[in-house]
Amino acid sequence: MQQKKVCYVCGTDRGLHYHHIFYGTANRKKSDEDGMGIYLCGYHHNLSADGIHFNRNLDDMVKQQAEKVWIEHYCDKDLAPEEKINAFIKRYGTNYLEEEELGN
Repeated sequence: MQQKKVCYVCGTDRGLHYHHIFYGTANRKKSDEDGMGIYLCGYHHNLSADGIHFNRNLDDMVKQQAEKVWIEHYCDKDLAPEEKINAFIKRYGTNYLEEEELGN
């Protein structure tokens, strides 16, 4: 999901933490398998109220972006939008996107 080892939010390369976008016992392993992780500085990870573990808006935004990346990478291009969402739900148990967010 990320090409450079910098904070996904602010771009710093200092004090980075690795964050599994989809967490929990089963989803953490799937996140590793699928490349669904990002680097965050401590501030944007878990050392402030603005960190992803405490900021629901940031967490939701990253999950939505990750779902789009996952769908683009793992789903057949010819699938209908609802089929793409269903494939993601089958893998991660929930959907973070509205159908129209897929751009189809």
